[in-house]
Amino acid sequence: MNQRKLGILISYLNIVLQAVIGFAYVPILLHFIGKSEYGLYQLIGSFIAYFSVMDFGLTAAVVRFYTKYKTLQDKVNMENILAIAMRAYAVITLFLFFLGCAFYAFIPEMFAKSMTAAEISSAQKLFILLLFNMVITISTMIFRAVINAHERFLFLKGLETVQLVLQPVLVVLVLQSLPSALAVAGVQTVLNIFLIIARIYYCFAKLRIRIHYHFWDKEMFNGFKKLALSVFAVSIIDQVFFKTNQVILGVVSGTGAVAVYSVASLIYMNYMALSTAISGVYLPHVTELIAKNEPVSKLTDLFVRIGRLQYFLLALVASGFIIFGRQFVHIWAGDSFDEAYYITLLIILPFTIDLIQNIGLAILQAQNKYDFRAKVYFVMGIFNLCLAIPLAIKYGGIGCAFATGLAMFIGNGLIMNWYYLEITKLDIVRFWREIGRISLPVAVLTVIGWLLNSLLPANSKLLFAASIAVYTLLYVIITYMFAMNDEEKSKLRRVLRR
Repeated sequence: MNQRKLGILISYLNIVLQAVIGFAYVPILLHFIGKSEYGLYQLIGSFIAYFSVMDFGLTAAVVRFYTKYKTLQDKVNMENILAIAMRAYAVITLFLFFLGCAFYAFIPEMFAKSMTAAEISSAQKLFILLLFNMVITISTMIFRAVINAHERFLFLKGLETVQLVLQPVLVVLVLQSLPSALAVAGVQTVLNIFLIIARIYYCFAKLRIRIHYHFWDKEMFNGFKKLALSVFAVSIIDQVFFKTNQVILGVVSGTGAVAVYSVASLIYMNYMALSTAISGVYLPHVTELIAKNEPVSKLTDLFVRIGRLQYFLLALVASGFIIFGRQFVHIWAGDSFDEAYYITLLIILPFTIDLIQNIGLAILQAQNKYDFRAKVYFVMGIFNLCLAIPLAIKYGGIGCAFATGLAMFIGNGLIMNWYYLEITKLDIVRFWREIGRISLPVAVLTVIGWLLNSLLPANSKLLFAASIAVYTLLYVIITYMFAMNDEEKSKLRRVLRR
């Protein structure tokens, strides 16, 4: 098995590990540090997430241009691009350091109304530690980019697996004697330093890289800058959708509301991973179809086929969460997190439209029409921000989730579907007709399941797990009988025979 296949395999393993460990990790953290400290940790982490995107897309640009020169066996430009990138990383690191120091001084004023003096003090200490972690990470991202460019995925993804497994173990060990959010961040920082050292050693000892400045290449730099800033813009917008609500809640409601919202965010982020794991496999095929100038009908066929496969999986999870989600949140996080159930539903239901159509994003990229998506995403991000603030003041986390869900529905559901229909000429009417054929039996099953679970709720964890298993089996049977086409039935039979 080659490096690329191993990398893909480990990536899927990491998705599963991240979901399993993440769901187990949260109750452990809540047990040791409490709801308030956990909310504080998530709140400061949300701020740091904004800083972390400020590599300005440099890493993606390094991977592309370094790979280009490596393919051409141009060692001079390989060394030169790394040298130029190192200078850019140094400037960015200094900028982030001074920006972080300015923000640190502003923390007491920002949270004066929602936090106690002790919480503000803890927030400042936590911010400094996480800022240090982020600065050393960004300043050394060039080594991660080089390993990626050399396609040494076994090492790169293997380190990610080590981090996923080792971090919660070390955190639990430390929390037994030092139960605080600061201790959690401290463990993360120390582990991160060791992983960074491992990447640096691998680059110099195994890949034999050289970082040497030869000359200034204006043309290369302009292309470098264009790609980097495009990636940066998309990253910023992502933060608006997935992190801003927690910051808003921290300002207007305090750490408790942030903790509840963070529990919901973990659920919908894992929900998103289920979809992208499927569509990612087909991206090369999409590119091939576009390159060969295949008719739009073939793109529609792929759009519909992959969308249906994604919807079968996502509809199972979404319908299951509607039925069992409230009990799941109680068992997983505790009785004080009821609101997380409604927050999750308000986001995942409209988000599903985007997730079952993410093959369309690959089509837009291949057709060089992705800029429209970026513009829509930007406008909807601003809309989400403007609506979330007043709704958070009045309705808390549910208000924020409603704003995000509405923005996603308008942007991904209405505007992007219009664009797919009118500009890319995909048969969107056919797509939604096919999705509707699946939705009807799923909706009936969901209503029946919800009624039965309401009348006969599971009174133990064992019965709860059994109920989910029975529902999953019924879902497969019902969709097989009333929703799947012949091709899908054949694929399912082949999977079951294995």
